[in-house]
Amino acid sequence: MVANAALDSLLNRLTAALGEQIRPGIGLFDPADDKPSPADHYGQLYAALALACRSENDWAVGRKALQAWLALDAKRLGHLPFNRLALLLLRIVLAGRGLTASDEAMIEAGLARCRLRRRYPSNNWSLLAQTCRLIEAPAHRKALESRRLCKLLERWTTTKGGFIDFPAKPREHFSTPLAYHHKALYLTALACWFHDDAELAHHACRMLDWLVHCWDPAGYAGGFGRTTHGLFGDGCLIASLILMGSEDDVWQQPIAALCDRLEAQHRPDGLLWLTPAGPRSGTASWDGYMHLSVYNAWAAAIIAAARTLKDRRARPTPLCDTRWTAARTGLFHDEEAGLAYLRTEDGLNALVSTRGQPPQAYSRNEADFRYAGGVLIHLRLRDGPPLAAPPVRTARKALTTSPVLAGWTPLLKVRDTIYAIDSFERVAISESAAMTTIALMGQPNELFRPTPGTPWQRALATLDWRILGGALGRKTALRRRKLERLTAHLEINFSRTGLAIAVNLDLDNGVLDDVVYLNPLGHTTGKALTEWITAGPGEAGEHSSIWIDSLPPSSLSELPARALAPQVLAQGRSTWMFQLKRGDPPSSISALQATAAP
Repeated sequence: MVANAALDSLLNRLTAALGEQIRPGIGLFDPADDKPSPADHYGQLYAALALACRSENDWAVGRKALQAWLALDAKRLGHLPFNRLALLLLRIVLAGRGLTASDEAMIEAGLARCRLRRRYPSNNWSLLAQTCRLIEAPAHRKALESRRLCKLLERWTTTKGGFIDFPAKPREHFSTPLAYHHKALYLTALACWFHDDAELAHHACRMLDWLVHCWDPAGYAGGFGRTTHGLFGDGCLIASLILMGSEDDVWQQPIAALCDRLEAQHRPDGLLWLTPAGPRSGTASWDGYMHLSVYNAWAAAIIAAARTLKDRRARPTPLCDTRWTAARTGLFHDEEAGLAYLRTEDGLNALVSTRGQPPQAYSRNEADFRYAGGVLIHLRLRDGPPLAAPPVRTARKALTTSPVLAGWTPLLKVRDTIYAIDSFERVAISESAAMTTIALMGQPNELFRPTPGTPWQRALATLDWRILGGALGRKTALRRRKLERLTAHLEINFSRTGLAIAVNLDLDNGVLDDVVYLNPLGHTTGKALTEWITAGPGEAGEHSSIWIDSLPPSSLSELPARALAPQVLAQGRSTWMFQLKRGDPPSSISALQATAAP
């Protein structure tokens, strides 16, 4: 099997690279951080698990990572549900070839350090903790823990099957990062191997069916929310496909595609860069919580453990009828999540965020565009590279200096406050034989969390940061202040033949103060597309020097962001339009016709 050979190659190289980073006395070392893998993370135990899945000689190396983690002060530990899952899987893997008393004692000592809580800040953490409870439950409690897991999945998935990571009680607004959908799918698929239950398998199949609508055959299934196109989500997706799939060619295709893409992310030391951008962006596209050693260990371990389970057991009966149906063309729209994916017979793959979701990190010093609505998240033509870069999170200072970093999201400034047109109350999608049109209407939201103005607000913010873990701050993302008296009408048109995308933005401005449009016609696309700006019929003229360019720290490299220079909006209605067409650009960066005229 092609996929099995690709997995063998990927895991052999990756696990060997992890083994090279295990050092006496400190366990797993992180070559990117140039210090031991973070004590409060889970790199040590997943490195141990990855090595345990291979041979006894590899486990002799992996055991050193487990011992190093056990030697850490318990007060320094974090990510306890993740570590508990690693220990449970480690015990299962080692038991398959004979668990020694000394190894069992170390695993038991580790489990005693990983007590579970009922509630966690992120729903994916709670889902992981409940999966642990199901795995280790005695036979007479399996059904009860399975039912509890199903209740969480009922609460935390959209009607069409997308996983909701925040808040714990979803209503109108919620967060659905694609990487955490992959994680929820992995945990549900894994749980099915420990309780043969039709309802649990039904949830796994619903989430898989949601995923196949957002799948690019070139091995891309991310771009929205946190950890865009990250190794964390890639590992979850591959492990899910192993656990849920059969050995036929249909299931092998997505696994092989993911492995092929990951092969291009190998570093000289054998580890994988955490995003497809690899060395071209270094660590610039990583979030602060991402560490090279941790996510390499995570991906290697859960993939290897999934293969070990499948080698030793028959696939659970309720999963045997699962199908991979990602070859379907057409438009898929999860209205609740606000994510639409268009796949055409001509090879167009396009993911659009429609209504937008609240950012999980609503900060005073950082702007997060990864949840914004009205954004072309992913774009690719048949046999070509990605042509649209995922949105980014960026520092306030950097954005103030270079508003073009906002990508597709329009930024407006009124006095000293910056607003983003990143959520839309009305969404309408229409289709014809020639065109798919996404029409959106909404009002700008305050981009940065306001600074506490009173002593009471400052005290509450301190309490939230130090005691409540930022829970109150996260909730403020659900009630951001809007810019009244200004309404945005955005329309994105996709041609159903070839590639032509037209973007029209109408701004109805009734604000009494001056409103500055900081990044007119902002977008992020590859050089394989020709850009045309049009303001209306009959207006034309070449203006190849009018773009302001920047290269955001994206998970997909070499896809520049562009915008026009800031302009003051006129009162009343102004129209901004441009097109992206397939074609060979001239020697200059882009070919343009007719500048937009407010």
